[in-house]
Amino acid sequence: MSGAVAATAFLWTSCDGHNELITPGTGAVTVYRLSLRGRRGSNAAKIHNANKLFATPEAADRNRAHPGDNSKIVSVIISESDFNRLFDGGALEVADLRF
Repeated sequence: MSGAVAATAFLWTSCDGHNELITPGTGAVTVYRLSLRGRRGSNAAKIHNANKLFATPEAADRNRAHPGDNSKIVSVIISESDFNRLFDGGALEVADLRF
């Protein structure tokens, strides 16, 4: 249930680095996820992508489901409090929403 609540709090943006919806001082943090939306992909990659968030795009790229995984890396905006809860204040680079 908490994963569903957390997932609804995300605001999706493009991964081109231009986040017009973010203003300094709002407490919003950009994190990343892997997505197969609009692409063909393995069931393993779909399952892997469904519940993972990454602190950096490099961490997302290092944690693909398998070597042939063609998921794209997309950015997600979350609140600073959610970031601290999911990533242990920045100590972790991968967050699993199932836990």
